[in-house]
Amino acid sequence: MQILVADDDPVFRNLLQRILQESHFQAVLASDGAEAWTILQRPDAPTFAILDWNMPGMDGYEVCQKIRQARGDSIPYILIMTSNSSREELLKVLVAGADDYLLKPFEPLDLKIRLRTGLRILSLEEKSRAASV
Repeated sequence: MQILVADDDPVFRNLLQRILQESHFQAVLASDGAEAWTILQRPDAPTFAILDWNMPGMDGYEVCQKIRQARGDSIPYILIMTSNSSREELLKVLVAGADDYLLKPFEPLDLKIRLRTGLRILSLEEKSRAASV
């Protein structure tokens, strides 16, 4: 399974890529929000996106809003990563349409747990769509 990773910090992108590979996922890398948005518009777009909240140009908040405006509540599953732990900012992430958030810095196990949760939700959504057809 492919997972989009959008972060302007190349060291952090590589760290996420390594963690995802260890968990048997393929990382699709984007260095900013505009690149992430372009990737998410493709027909074969990843169904899981990890977006950094703060990126130059289009940030994770804007990407999240654009995805939800274009697709409603449907896929992709969006995990926002942020170093801002204020309650107001975290609520803003969720109101923008993110499914979950993870505070930076994080432990790899925390990311893996959130990946598992996101995959479970995507699986349930897929089953629900199949049952309604």
